[in-house]
Amino acid sequence: MNPIIQRLKSRTYWVAILGALLTAIEANSGFISSLMPPAYGKYAVMLWPVLMLTLREITTSALADK
Repeated sequence: MNPIIQRLKSRTYWVAILGALLTAIEANSGFISSLMPPAYGKYAVMLWPVLMLTLREITTSALADK
């Protein structure tokens, strides 16, 4: 339970969760997808929350500590 609580304290995770919510809204409305090429529109928008979580997992220290 402690690792979950620790991750929920991370601003990166909260931004990723917000991004996932925005992605769900986008998937239903299609506003941003209409601005992209049709072949990539539906996939490009859904990729960034997964990318943020991946980057968070490979980050070993806070940016402020570097």
